[in-house]
Amino acid sequence: MKKTAIFLLFLLCAMPLAAQRFYQPPEVPAAEISSDFPLRVRILQAHWSYVHMSYSGYGRGNILLEGGTVGFDYTYSCNEPFLANAQRGEFYQARWKKQDQKIEILTQEVGNTKHVHKCELKVALKDAPYGGNSSAPKAPQKDNHGPQ
Repeated sequence: MKKTAIFLLFLLCAMPLAAQRFYQPPEVPAAEISSDFPLRVRILQAHWSYVHMSYSGYGRGNILLEGGTVGFDYTYSCNEPFLANAQRGEFYQARWKKQDQKIEILTQEVGNTKHVHKCELKVALKDAPYGGNSSAPKAPQKDNHGPQ
């Protein structure tokens, strides 16, 4: 009984250390252009957490098309997290996996162009693109003064 309690205590202490071992720093857009990924996607917001040996995340972005720009919200579950685009001209290469529903983007480790990864985003397209500040639309404010 005492050995079992010590073993369980050891496991509880070891779990956070094991989780740190699997932590991946976020990835960035793939540098080498691929003709298989014709879409250009700007990720404006990227949030993630490490859950069950993979990264789950969400955010918003814009698809840059020849005829204009389309905004989207997304969720994902991939082996590597990724950063939002920091530079104005920066984008992720992408392609449709399922038209208007799923996009696959190319990412790479920072400073390592030989290890390119793919991540599938589930998207919800918007009627308009998101602005450069990428903040959520403000809710209409109530008139607290009432009729006078």
